[in-house]
Amino acid sequence: MIVKKLGMVSGGGFPGAGYNERKVAEGVARLMAMENVDAVMRHKVELLHEAGFDCAGEIEKYLRERSRTYGNTMTTRFQFHIAASVKGQVMSADELTDFARQLMTETGYGRQPYFVYYHHDTDNNHVHILSTRIQPNGFPISDHHDYARLNAAANRILSSDINRDIQRMFSYGYLTEGQFANIIRSHGYKFERVEDRYVLFRGGVKAATISLSEIERHISQENDTRKERAKQLRAIIRKYKAEIVDGKVQNVENVKGHKGQKKKYVRRKVNPDIRKIKASNGKTLSQEEQRHLSDMLDILKTKFGIDIHFQKDRNGEIRSYGIVDHNRKIAFDGSKVMKLSELIDFAQKQERNASPLDIYRDLFAMEVRKSGVDGEMTIRLFDGSEHTRKMSPRQSAWYFNSPESEREDVAIRIAATMFSTEIFESVLQKYPVSDISSRIGSVNIIKMREGGRAIRVVSTDGFSATYPMTADELRCHAKLQGEAANGYLHQLAILRITHEDATELTNRIKELTAKSSGSLSLPPRQSDYNPEQSKAFTSHQSTVLTRIMPRDTSSTHSANREWEVGKQSRYDHIDNQQSGTQLSM
Repeated sequence: MIVKKLGMVSGGGFPGAGYNERKVAEGVARLMAMENVDAVMRHKVELLHEAGFDCAGEIEKYLRERSRTYGNTMTTRFQFHIAASVKGQVMSADELTDFARQLMTETGYGRQPYFVYYHHDTDNNHVHILSTRIQPNGFPISDHHDYARLNAAANRILSSDINRDIQRMFSYGYLTEGQFANIIRSHGYKFERVEDRYVLFRGGVKAATISLSEIERHISQENDTRKERAKQLRAIIRKYKAEIVDGKVQNVENVKGHKGQKKKYVRRKVNPDIRKIKASNGKTLSQEEQRHLSDMLDILKTKFGIDIHFQKDRNGEIRSYGIVDHNRKIAFDGSKVMKLSELIDFAQKQERNASPLDIYRDLFAMEVRKSGVDGEMTIRLFDGSEHTRKMSPRQSAWYFNSPESEREDVAIRIAATMFSTEIFESVLQKYPVSDISSRIGSVNIIKMREGGRAIRVVSTDGFSATYPMTADELRCHAKLQGEAANGYLHQLAILRITHEDATELTNRIKELTAKSSGSLSLPPRQSDYNPEQSKAFTSHQSTVLTRIMPRDTSSTHSANREWEVGKQSRYDHIDNQQSGTQLSM
């Protein structure tokens, strides 16, 4: 382990935020942890990251606000930015993140707000830690002999990490002994099963033993969370398989080179197990198929924290595989997500041309009708809610003057632009980016100065927000008592916060639309956007929706389309039922 302190910066800025967020945008880094950061900020960053937005401005502003100096403190070197690197990939992203937390505690930064980024743009796995030197009392943490202190702390931490690794393994959800074996592999250990225990090895040396009874004691049960995540993983794999075949996703490569020199791309080593896999015809995979599969495994690992482990039978032939999802801490039999034959199949299939509008067809149904001179649009979202609005003269002219064959696409663009906030609200309720409920401490009704009523939401870390209540909401609450009344207020709070999140996403998309459409400013009302602006808006919006919903929406919603108005689904039926074969060792 090598710990480096990055260049000192004067002026009170935090350029490390821009550097790390740029790496995230390039797909070679992930934000792994936000420690001592309030719930509101955590939620905002998680939401924007999930939607694919850069959070450099938000993070820098947050750290600046928590770097106020008092008294005779004259320093302007606020930023604390370090990198911790290991040789090769001997430590995973989760292991490095845990190490970062311990390092910050050991060096006196344990109570400071800080952000941990995992980088995989070099041969060596490493993390960047961004924080502030300024304490809540306004005085800086001493940086005297930082280099020596950091590396001495690193040596102390790594001397006793095996027990922590084992405890971390047991924090994963698994259903079988075989799944737990894959969790062991994912943490960088080799093992042997000896009678009633597992013997773990690291670096060729015996590291620990785990009894079989202890493994069995931590076995969890099948639940809806596991089933839902399996669907998500299936959709993620299918998406990137298709993009790899189409050449839309480049292989995950290491970048070497120095300033002023041409970049040299170095391909990652191919997993040796891939060369042993045989297709349905009994032949080993072609070099192109091996390369596609290797790229697929790299993408799953680097972008989503997903490990895939292939299992051999007694003859050394690969017959099955297992999945370890480090982000959700769940292990799966591969057959529960996707059959091995489908996983390794990269043959191009004849399909209809994809469109950015496809994602909307399972989110809402539309109906357009004449209302006076202009039109009126009603959409019914997949959650059953309906919304109706008058179309602007510009939208009406665009729709009614379009050829019949193009009207559906035009209507989708208009609906997605007009009802953007409502669409995001429904999606965020169905596929929440984070657990809003867990960060709500209390909800109460208060009287506002102007005489109305509002709910006051206090988060678990003490931050509060106020939201006005409508007359209907007050009447509904008045009819309830006790837990039912409290539950109702809690649900109102979640809806208000979700509305704020949806508005935030819509505003970000407006900024992107203005840039991409070459507009100095957009009309105040989205209904007044011209066709070019609407097309740009829906293009950016569909990208965000795809990121928020990492799942096969066609198989999820197309199975239940009774709300569809007068149309058949464009999607073919997809059978998601997979083999229930247990992973064998």
